[in-house]
Amino acid sequence: MNKKNIVIIAVFFIMLIGAGILYQSRKHEPEAEQFENLQVVLPGAEISALFDDGERLWVGTTEGIYWLDRDTGETLKKLDVGIAMIYAAMIQKTEDGLVWAGHDAGISAFDAEGNEVRRITAPEIPGGRVNAILVTEGGLWLGAQEGAAFLAREGGSWEVKEVLTTENGLAENVVQVIEQVGDEIWFGSYLAAGQGGISIRGADGWSYLTPEDGIPHRYINAILPLSDKCVLIGSGQLIYGGLSLAGKQEDGWKITQNWNQDDGIPGMKVRYLFLDSGGKLWITTEADGLLILDSPGKLETRPLEGQITKQENGLADDEVKCIVESDTCYWLGGKYGLTRYGK
Repeated sequence: MNKKNIVIIAVFFIMLIGAGILYQSRKHEPEAEQFENLQVVLPGAEISALFDDGERLWVGTTEGIYWLDRDTGETLKKLDVGIAMIYAAMIQKTEDGLVWAGHDAGISAFDAEGNEVRRITAPEIPGGRVNAILVTEGGLWLGAQEGAAFLAREGGSWEVKEVLTTENGLAENVVQVIEQVGDEIWFGSYLAAGQGGISIRGADGWSYLTPEDGIPHRYINAILPLSDKCVLIGSGQLIYGGLSLAGKQEDGWKITQNWNQDDGIPGMKVRYLFLDSGGKLWITTEADGLLILDSPGKLETRPLEGQITKQENGLADDEVKCIVESDTCYWLGGKYGLTRYGK
């Protein structure tokens, strides 16, 4: 046997041994724990909006709106109205019983039977998809790709009463999220070309929270008021961002704390924030699952200590975009399916 053949055989055996070692190491890797209280519904569907009206679950997808049984997830009906919800959207109910859905073509109102009774589009409202809806005592706010608008009921019909853009107060036209904090309305921006952050409209005019004030990223994904003087903010894009706490002081709102992946959040971009009826705080991320804390008070512990749940545990997807709570479970909308999270 010549020297060349000996070398080839030796290399072959080395590769064989290496493959065996790799196989053994993989063979003994512990499998991720599968949570028994997780069940995937509508697998593969992109879920962008959820609403529980007390009788059924409304699910907004890229294929339209579905009614599901709020406990089991059984599909009851599809509302065939030719609308789609992609990336961001919301479903809310006003005092007159109408259910409003923001979608790629504007905003639509539905009656109790699921009939579309009103659709409002550009140029009556700012153009682009409607990303956010906030129901207030006097009407509702919507946030779109090109601004925000306020709608109120007048003479039996819903009409646009005000439009906001960068020309009259907003820091950015793209409004991703809207929340009410005390007597203020907070508009969170996204796809910001400028300073981004949050535009706050109060009785005394406008104020702003931006990365210059300490927010980790100018794209705002979630705003969760804990009180009139304490607000959690989720920001970021892809692998950047974090969680922030804003406190109201005598001279205005200040960012008082920030958390990132080093502090126990599964991923840097905080996608959604949810406080359930039992006081648990849910923090979801762009691509790394979610963290559940027993209460907002647990934010005082670093690193954060709570339950981390990912796709490997049974989630439909590691990106959770929306959450609602029903009597027996939570519903988590993801990019690739809906997850029933049993209580």
